[in-house]
Amino acid sequence: MPQYADIYIVVKTRSKEKAIEFLDHFLPNREESADEYEFPQYGHKKEREFANALHVMSFLESSTSCEYNIYWRNTDSKNVNRHGMLFYTRDEAIIFGISRDADINGPHNSENEVDCLNNMKAYFNTKNGCITYEDEVPHDTYEKFISDVNKSDKNE
Repeated sequence: MPQYADIYIVVKTRSKEKAIEFLDHFLPNREESADEYEFPQYGHKKEREFANALHVMSFLESSTSCEYNIYWRNTDSKNVNRHGMLFYTRDEAIIFGISRDADINGPHNSENEVDCLNNMKAYFNTKNGCITYEDEVPHDTYEKFISDVNKSDKNE
């Protein structure tokens, strides 16, 4: 099983339109990874069920304190971006993510991952991004994400 590098940026938005534009730009040929979308996600008691990711995204656009994670798979083997991810935080933001194959024998933060991070930062005109490995899920708040990115930048 391949190891992935997960590249994340955070933006203070809940815009469904911005999320779709991001996915169209970085993962234009995609399919949803989930078969069902229940709310709350990972909860014991289902309050709502959605037909697809777009319906969840519409709900989350106005439900700004709800957390939710949505994943897509790439259907184009020529595209180096393998997965797209949206992590809706409880403080009105979205952490946008792309997964790419990582060279497990090589150095972390290789040119492949750094190039993607720089492209995502430029796309959203932000400096708030990071690269993780081994299925580390990003933080559940905008502030925590920013805080950890700033700490990481100081350690480099």
